[in-house]
Amino acid sequence: DYSVDEDLTCVHRLENDGGNNEIDIAGSENQYENENNEVIPINLENNENPAATTRLRKLQESSQSSEPPQYSLTLPTCQNLLPALLPQNNRAWFFLGDSQMGKLVNHLAKQYPHPMTAIRSARDRRCGFLDYCYLDKSPEWNKPKWNQGPTKYGLENPFCSDISSAGNRLMESVVVSSDPNTAEEHEDARFMEFLIVDYTSDVEQQSVFTETTQETAVLHMANQLQLRGLTYEDSVCVVNAGLHDEKICANFDEEHCIKIYQGNVRVYLNMLHHVCGNILWVSLTPVMESGNFSHRRNVELVGMNEGARMALRKFENGVFLDVWEATGGFEHVDDAHFEEVYYQELAGLFANLM
Repeated sequence: DYSVDEDLTCVHRLENDGGNNEIDIAGSENQYENENNEVIPINLENNENPAATTRLRKLQESSQSSEPPQYSLTLPTCQNLLPALLPQNNRAWFFLGDSQMGKLVNHLAKQYPHPMTAIRSARDRRCGFLDYCYLDKSPEWNKPKWNQGPTKYGLENPFCSDISSAGNRLMESVVVSSDPNTAEEHEDARFMEFLIVDYTSDVEQQSVFTETTQETAVLHMANQLQLRGLTYEDSVCVVNAGLHDEKICANFDEEHCIKIYQGNVRVYLNMLHHVCGNILWVSLTPVMESGNFSHRRNVELVGMNEGARMALRKFENGVFLDVWEATGGFEHVDDAHFEEVYYQELAGLFANLM
């Protein structure tokens, strides 16, 4: 159990609903479960990832033991509590999301506590995802299913994102030191990377190996870790998605929209679990409701947050970072985004963990 002073309570165990938490590894690291508990291939052909097998084996063992400790956090009272839940000094940090996450990473780049020795960005922020990942495009771009994005620009322009305000970005730090006794050189390499994943399920970035952007991101992340001799245990994945998902279910009522979202989140989390030693899901934040964005409703976003929180209970390495109330002290600059100081303060939380 994890307890804190009642006046500062921002961490609590996510209660298990008594459901089946067994993980069916089905003898393959390239599979995951969808919302109907069906085993679906990730379709990462020609991509060896031994860490995934180890991860799934540990998952199976943990599912047969006691309930894993999972937590929900809010800012800013959790500034000193989050480090207690995440391993320190992780070498790989992945940030996946839309322009909200992009703004966070922009500020985090200024606060990154390690000397940057390399920076790489997508040449084309909107349509250069696959080139950035050194992956070939699928010969044929398949349109999205009823529960998938894209819904706007990416739908009319294959292999492009619905949003244009952010793009993939890598910041790396490599420091070489020498052992004074042996003169042997030691390389300390670490990095953080931002990937544009603006839905919980979409087909914007289809490669020759993958069918969805989420699969493509996972493949790229696995390659990044393998390239540097790292494993999933070295990585933390900070994830947020949902504001654009409301467009997917604009024609559904609130209950069905939340179910669609939660189903997509479950599949997304099962994929991420192959490459993420720790998953930190950042909650959705309030929007300014208006006629211009009628598909965005706060009451629906609250339900979607709860859906993501429930989906995260399955993972012993999952932490839900609830920033809904924390945004109350900041002004909106448009229907979805806040003034820059909000992202700056949130970035400071992650900088302290790095």
